[in-house]
Amino acid sequence: MGSAPRLSFLRALVISDTHFGAWTGRDLLREDFFLERLAPALEGVDEVILLGDLFDFLFGSVADAVDSSAGLLRLIGEKIPGKRFVFLSGNHDHHLVHRDEENQLEAALARGEVLRPDGSAMHEPPGPTFFQSFLETRMPGVEVEIAYPTYAFADVLCTHGHYLDPHARMSGSRGSRLLTRALWAIAAGGPEEPKCETDYESVTTLLTEWLYIAAQMPHGTHAQQNVFRAAQRAGRLATAAGAPVRGARRAAASIRDRTEGDSAGLPSAEHFDAVVADEAARQAREQPIAGPPPAVPSYPEPTVLSRSNPTEGALEAFSRVVANLGYDRQAEQIVFAHTHQPLDDVQATKGTTRYWNSGCWIYEPDLSSRQAYARYCRYAWPGTAIVIDDAEPQPRLVQLLADLNPLAGGPGLPKAP
Repeated sequence: MGSAPRLSFLRALVISDTHFGAWTGRDLLREDFFLERLAPALEGVDEVILLGDLFDFLFGSVADAVDSSAGLLRLIGEKIPGKRFVFLSGNHDHHLVHRDEENQLEAALARGEVLRPDGSAMHEPPGPTFFQSFLETRMPGVEVEIAYPTYAFADVLCTHGHYLDPHARMSGSRGSRLLTRALWAIAAGGPEEPKCETDYESVTTLLTEWLYIAAQMPHGTHAQQNVFRAAQRAGRLATAAGAPVRGARRAAASIRDRTEGDSAGLPSAEHFDAVVADEAARQAREQPIAGPPPAVPSYPEPTVLSRSNPTEGALEAFSRVVANLGYDRQAEQIVFAHTHQPLDDVQATKGTTRYWNSGCWIYEPDLSSRQAYARYCRYAWPGTAIVIDDAEPQPRLVQLLADLNPLAGGPGLPKAP
């Protein structure tokens, strides 16, 4: 006897990498203009899946991050009453995972429970976590679920994707490879390549908790800014010392840019100069530090791979994670985030898994050159999301700020208020 036909379908909207509170860029969804752009995409959805880095606890204070998120959480609460909100931590708000694990351990110890050899409780403590309670208070009437590290909707597997970082480092310079091996030796106790989630979590926690502590110290983010600018100055001195060799390399890179098509649709010099001036003024206003600001503002890289790099490197690194953890045996379609580079139905060199990336909602353009800015606009323009509809054969990318992209003839983002 056949099953009854379905009368309704389920739809989810996946967004990620809002990075509220980050001093490293412009967290767009704290501004009304961008909330209004997102609002129509929330109509008619049954779930909103926030795929990590809602907050930036690594480059911002907890208080500012939470305060900055109020508008987005209020909007979601208004748009999906009676529906579901699912949250998965990323690496920049990974402290929420670490904090919950500590709370569980402390609750078990307070009850005098027997612990496992690894120190975890024999059973979970009752009641919601503090962060779930936080979300329920700010989105009354919305069902809240905390999931980590993966969540499935309509046979699509969702995860933040920060586990790809060590694989990306192993494809980098010799120094990057040595650093990765050292991190595994410290945190994972041996293998160069992780084989289970515990291995990945070991290195993630080692790095994120250190940065979290630094950012939350008195004047912590200010100190981070000064360190970053000092590193920039040191880099400029090193560049000056090796100018002849590096000049030749830049010339070769410029030729490569042109031959690879990265100069196609290059924004005008006038537009680029205006963006540089606007960002310099914004950074001087929002990121005050001692001494004059640099002539060309820049940002720390959000991930191991530059946001203005072609997307293949990140995809190949993530596909290693998928193979190691068996995610490809759980789903044929996977949505991830983390790289700030939106993707729409792409495939790695190995395997048959199809990939989507939800991109980001933080503006941090690469202003090192017009070519780099063009690559940023091509690969990492913000304001994207993924729609998963079980009435459709596959997820789809939506670009909610595409009309502002300079490569499409748009004016660029409006100035920060």
